[in-house]
Amino acid sequence: MVDRTHDETKLWESFIKGETAAFEEVYRRYYSLLYSYGIRMVGDRELVADTIQNLFVKLILNCRNLHYTDNVKAYLLCSFRNKLLDAFQSLRPMEVIEECHEFFPMGEEIINSLFKKDDVDVKNERRLAKAISCLSGRQREILYLYYVKELSHQEISAILGMNPQSSKNLLSRTLARLREFFFSVSTIWIFSILVHCVHVPVRSVWAFHFS
Repeated sequence: MVDRTHDETKLWESFIKGETAAFEEVYRRYYSLLYSYGIRMVGDRELVADTIQNLFVKLILNCRNLHYTDNVKAYLLCSFRNKLLDAFQSLRPMEVIEECHEFFPMGEEIINSLFKKDDVDVKNERRLAKAISCLSGRQREILYLYYVKELSHQEISAILGMNPQSSKNLLSRTLARLREFFFSVSTIWIFSILVHCVHVPVRSVWAFHFS
């Protein structure tokens, strides 16, 4: 972890010095991350790709005015998120992004693609998908960032514009909301289904329980 942080710091130092090799490496290393995050946000492939291009053009043109950071991933996600929200809302000025149906969609279609119809737990899996679809965009986003992308609360807070404790509180409220739909089901069971429903890496069950 220390080595990777050091590597990112050195890479970013080279980037803000204007080194072409650093531009290419940052773009190669983080393009897929930004793209998948953007698709989760707005579902518009062309808009997402254009926004990534525009972001990197801006960063390259202003590289010598950028600040040092030891967390390039969080910095880029934060910058990209803000730029994508601006681009999305400029195209749909009357639509509130938090209420956009495409914003971090996690619904029954994902369940159908992952499980056979004759699976014993398919009914409960669909219940969870329905529960997730009832969450707000911000709640689905923190599930995605914390469990799918495995970001820390420090990183998430920078991306969402809040302090780390607020990030923890948001995740706690989100999980509590999910448990309302499954009051008779254990938290561990919900975690095991989330692993499949949203491709969650197997983090600590205790972290999910958030007790």
